[in-house]
Amino acid sequence: MAANRIVSLVLVQLRQRLTARGAHAAGRTTRYGTLLVGCAVAHFALAQSPGEQAFAGARKWTVQIRGSVSRPFIEDQIGSYYGAGLVVDAKRGWILTNAHVASHSYATLGVAFADLKPIRAERVYVDPHLDLAVVAYDPKALATQPAVPELDCEAVPPVGHPVGAFGHPWGFRFTGTRGITSAVTSRLGPTMLQTDAPINEGNSGGPLISLETGKVVGVNAAKVSEEEVEGLSFAVPMPYACTILHLLENDQDPSPPDRLVDFAVDEYGDQTLIVARSRLAAGSLALRVGDQVIAVGRPEQTVANETDLADALRGKLGDVALFVRRGDAIVKVTGSWPPAARILERRGLMVAGALFADAEPMTRGHLAQEYALMVHHIEPGSDAEAAAIQQFDLLVSVDHQPVGSLEALYAAIERARKENRPLQVTLLEFASEAVTELFVYQQRVLPAEDVEWVTPDSNAARRAARAKP
Repeated sequence: MAANRIVSLVLVQLRQRLTARGAHAAGRTTRYGTLLVGCAVAHFALAQSPGEQAFAGARKWTVQIRGSVSRPFIEDQIGSYYGAGLVVDAKRGWILTNAHVASHSYATLGVAFADLKPIRAERVYVDPHLDLAVVAYDPKALATQPAVPELDCEAVPPVGHPVGAFGHPWGFRFTGTRGITSAVTSRLGPTMLQTDAPINEGNSGGPLISLETGKVVGVNAAKVSEEEVEGLSFAVPMPYACTILHLLENDQDPSPPDRLVDFAVDEYGDQTLIVARSRLAAGSLALRVGDQVIAVGRPEQTVANETDLADALRGKLGDVALFVRRGDAIVKVTGSWPPAARILERRGLMVAGALFADAEPMTRGHLAQEYALMVHHIEPGSDAEAAAIQQFDLLVSVDHQPVGSLEALYAAIERARKENRPLQVTLLEFASEAVTELFVYQQRVLPAEDVEWVTPDSNAARRAARAKP
């Protein structure tokens, strides 16, 4: 607008001179006027808008992440994939991304900066509550340190704020799209920042950037993929990510509390902090059904949903102080809360093509009897697939004996091997629509062979074997 005004004033002055000097001068002035207009437009075209500056900056510190998984746990699938990430600590080589990009499973990861070849990366932290992870590359692998963005750790932008998503949608590398922030919602589980900026496959893990301040306000995570739905994309709000980064930088465990308390949702599908059930051990934290958690640490440090609660408790799980509304009174509840299991330390046992590992809270937490192990993956063409064993099946018993751990399962396999016989496996599975029961107990026969541990050590050994000439 200012540029047009300046150009208009120049033209007015030229027209005034035109009248005084006559027709011959008119030809010259018209040419000069055209030249001045062209110069003014060219000058202002070179000045970048805040949005252009934001995307130009993002190209310097956004990476493409490629991964490959061969032994997937329940959250992942076998195969290769790609996503995005942003540098948050150039000295350490730390990159912030999504958990589903870094992988919940043992994966081979590589990161590529714009115009550079990929370099190897390793997982530093994968969060079990938020779709966030930190991976690291060797800073010595780069000739120069990359730029680092400014993170907006203080607040979530208001509805209508202009934002841009940067990443690699459908393989179109280092691409920017734009929109506005639409809402903050907890209807998907963890609290997310809603936006109508297009976030497509390949954008995951990349930055959501304020086009006013240039700061990163979120980490792109997901979209609603229904054909009739448009403009529903989601990012993890940056304040939650900053809590994790701050704890990691100070060598503290950023793990959230374990999912041992179930909270109710309201009629709109939004989370509340009203306790529906607590499975916390006696003596740890005496929450009661109907308690409404309203604050952590101090009465003024209020929390609105489960993600707020997890964020406030990170790094403080050994000394928890909650303020809860219990009937008409506000009560202080103190104690400890176990951390969620660490993703980077998870273990599994492959048996005849079925990967058994710890049952997920969403499965084991809602049954009268808790089962320790669950089927996370079935190898195509395996004996387990032929036996109609499925993902999410819960392991009830082996050879009619309860199995409470991977070690117990391995011991049962060793006994079957010595006796040269298969395993008699009882599983609890979700029933199909054709069955009236919600769960069905299934009896299966599984060969006691093709047994492989899936652990951090076994993953390192596989990688070392692949690296040998």
